[in-house]
Amino acid sequence: MDTLDRIAAHIDKTGGPSLDMQLATAVSKVIRDGILGPGDALPDERELCDALSLPRSIVRQALETLRTSGEIYRMSGVGTFVSPQYMRRQLGSVYNFTDAVRAEGMKPRSEVLSFERTYPAGFSSRTLDLPTDHPSIFRIERLRRADGLAVSLEIEHIPCWRFEGLEKADLTGSLYRVLEEGWGVEVGDADEYYQAVLLTKKVAAKLGRQHRSAAFRIVRVVRDTEGEVFDITEAFVPADSTRLGVHLVGKGSPDDYRLPNRP
Repeated sequence: MDTLDRIAAHIDKTGGPSLDMQLATAVSKVIRDGILGPGDALPDERELCDALSLPRSIVRQALETLRTSGEIYRMSGVGTFVSPQYMRRQLGSVYNFTDAVRAEGMKPRSEVLSFERTYPAGFSSRTLDLPTDHPSIFRIERLRRADGLAVSLEIEHIPCWRFEGLEKADLTGSLYRVLEEGWGVEVGDADEYYQAVLLTKKVAAKLGRQHRSAAFRIVRVVRDTEGEVFDITEAFVPADSTRLGVHLVGKGSPDDYRLPNRP
């Protein structure tokens, strides 16, 4: 029995819930039963319409229900696919993408979209506190993937004077590991700021998501073990592939509620 037959077996046109809900439930069951796994393509709208003798409006509504629930995602011009298991992001420690993806049993990969030497402005300029004789930074834009699916677009700002030669390094893995092994700089602590946003056309295209899809915008300020800021990262993380987790304590000191200057 192929995928379309399995879906059709759960559609009852003589009664019961609305047809779009039946179709959404049927596709969801096929995913839960492992017939379709993370990253697998769903039959397209026309195939579903023809095989199930359903109007396209019904099929579209069912797929939209599944997309909204996070079970599937659409790549413009490519097709509709089963979502990967959610990336869990625990907020109590400095986030390492490579280690986090491997912990979920997935394969991490990073693509360097751009690497340039430039000058910072605004928040980055103030926070990096660059020497007047070394005012430039490396601006690194990377697309982070888990099992092939783009799950984060990151733009990193690194002071050039501390990491001369970084342009020759392999940045397809962990940047922090590269900085530690090549320059002896270890992560001490970090502050992160989270904002719910809708993706712009440009960012959405890079992530393979639809324009105005929901996402988290994360700004991370990372300090070394001496308390010096050495990285400011702006990341866009699609909401359809990430879940945040926070460990809470019963009582805190006043310092727990104090944050440095916000970006």
